[in-house]
Parts: sequence; structure tokens; C-alpha cells
Amino acid sequence: MVKPSARLTLQGTRLNPVVVSVVIPVYNEAALLDELYRRLIPVMESCEPDFELVFIDDGSTDGSFEKLERLKRKDRRVRVVRFTRNFGQQAAVLAGFRQSRGKVIVQIDSDLQNPPEEIPRLLEAMTDGIDLVTTVPKKRHDDWLRILGSRFLLWLGRKVSGNRFQLNLSSFRAFRRSVLEKIETCTDRSRYLAVLMSWLAVPTVEIEVDHHPRTNGQTKYPLLNLVKLSWDLLTGYSSMPLRLVTYLGICGSVIGFLLTVFLLYQRFVNGILVDGLVVMCAVFAFFAGVQLFSVGILGEYLGRVYLQVQNRPDYVIDKVLD
Repeated sequence: MVKPSARLTLQGTRLNPVVVSVVIPVYNEAALLDELYRRLIPVMESCEPDFELVFIDDGSTDGSFEKLERLKRKDRRVRVVRFTRNFGQQAAVLAGFRQSRGKVIVQIDSDLQNPPEEIPRLLEAMTDGIDLVTTVPKKRHDDWLRILGSRFLLWLGRKVSGNRFQLNLSSFRAFRRSVLEKIETCTDRSRYLAVLMSWLAVPTVEIEVDHHPRTNGQTKYPLLNLVKLSWDLLTGYSSMPLRLVTYLGICGSVIGFLLTVFLLYQRFVNGILVDGLVVMCAVFAFFAGVQLFSVGILGEYLGRVYLQVQNRPDYVIDKVLD
């Protein structure tokens, strides 16, 4: 059971609230859904009988939604949200948070790499004064490229944040509804929720949990997606790339000035006339590269402003089985 001290007063939540909502984003995980449900139910019944399972089908194409429909018909504690298409994990998680009714919300992936049997430990760690419980695996069971990419992402996040807050990028966490209310006050388009929760700097505790190898399907975060996530983290939570453009401009100006001085010295002191075509080509190539790189960074930020002005929703829901 969730300790009474870990419960909070509902503020603006939906009708028929529950104590714990387990939010599970799903994308092409049909082969694992039955086992996930079979393991989740006894775990939740033993630690907090008043619970719900909120599955978000992020545009699956492998029959995941049909399996979720069957689970819903069998168990009224199951709720299913279906997107019109694939909007990405962050959007699916955000939708699950908003659809949940729990005083405490647990987020867990559907790939079973984070075992559901660890959920009671997260709830037990949510003692007085703790609003967010994050996790770190004792030993990761991913391929080396995924581990390397995740470590780079964590390093980049810490550099971006300047160690101003404790950063945890795990997608296995538990938090109070008050944290969700704080998230909803943020209107920016960048919704990397792990970083956003860390940025909120709510009272947090971190615990170690088991991590299992993936037994079926493929990871939804290959190297290319991790690169995109890194870029989203860099441009969504920092102005460092813009400062880099300034530094490159200063560096280019200094190099151009020194090169001009060198050529004048060679011409008037040593009497050497350097071939102008070669020098101009080299200088042009350097400055053209700097300018294109700078325009690319400025374009990324301008694109974010454009998306913010459009004010499109983070996702579109096709149906809700409730």
C-alpha cells in the first residue's frame, strides 16, 4: 500500500480518482503486452489495490491496439488511449499523464526491461517531502551503441544544465500529481519530460533498480533517434548553440585579421607576393563553412519559434476506451 504520507489532496483531477495510475506508452509491442499485464496486476494488487493501468497506443501497426482492447474488455481497471498516428514517446507519455486519475503516477515502458516488480520500491521511496522518485539501473542490458548514446545524452544534459539541478533521464519513475501540475505550467514546445522534471527541481530521490535484456522486438531509440533527442535537448533547454555562433564569428574575424596582417607583412617586408587565388579559396571555404553552420543553428531556433507560434497540439487522440 502507498503510505498515507505519500498521498496528496486532489486538485482539479478527473472524476472517480484512484490512488496510483500506471502510465505505459506502447508502440508496436503486441508480443509483450499479455506478459506485461500478467505481471503488473499481482504487483499492483499487492501494493495498492486502488489503481488503474493507462496504456497509450502511439500509432502501433502490429496489432497492439487490438490486444489492448481485449485487456480493456477483461479488466475495468485498464484504460486505453489511441493516437491517430505515431507522435513519439514523449507525446504518448504526456497524454498518459493527462488522462491519468491517480494521486501518484508511475511511468514504465512496455518493453519489460524495467521489471514491474520494482514498482513497490518506487512507491515506498515516496515518503514525506518527496515528490519524485527516479531510477538508475544497477546494470544496463542494452547493446554498447545504445549505452554509449545514453551516456553521451546524459553528459550533454549535464553540460547544458551546468549542474544546476540533478539530472536523471530514466523513463521509469513515480511522482505526485503536483509535479504534473507544474509540468502543465510550461508552455514551450520542447517536452523532453525527463529533463523538464529535473529542471523543476522538485524534492527527488533516486534509487537503483534491476534492468533486464529486451526479449522481443526492437528498441525504439536507435542511434539516430538518440542524436535527434540530443539536438532537441541542446536547442530546447539551452542557448549555448547561439553563443557558439558568436564565438565562431569572433574566431573567424580574428583569423581573417591575422591572415591579412601576415599577407601584408610578406608583401611589404619580405617582398613575397603570395598567390592570391589559393589564399582566397582557403579563406572563402573557411568562412563559408562557419556561415552555413551558423545559419543552420539560427534556423533550428527559428523553427522552434515557428512551431511555438503555430500552437499545434502535442498529439491527436483517435479514441479513448474508458
